Amino acid sequence: MASRISKECTAINRGLGEKLGNTIMAFSGFTFGYIFAFYWGWLFTCILLAGFPVILATGVALGASL
Repeated sequence: MASRISKECTAINRGLGEKLGNTIMAFSGFTFGYIFAFYWGWLFTCILLAGFPVILATGVALGASL
């Protein structure tokens, strides 16, 4: 029983460990990047935010092709 639990925990860690870390890093970089951008230049940041749907669609299209 203990060895089975250990194997399953290792499999979960291997499967989610790096992916989850990369997802958290990308989300926090995006969030703090926009906070920093709003602090330094709110008008330019609003212009970039208007282009966000295009950026999102491109990311989805490239992600789907992988």
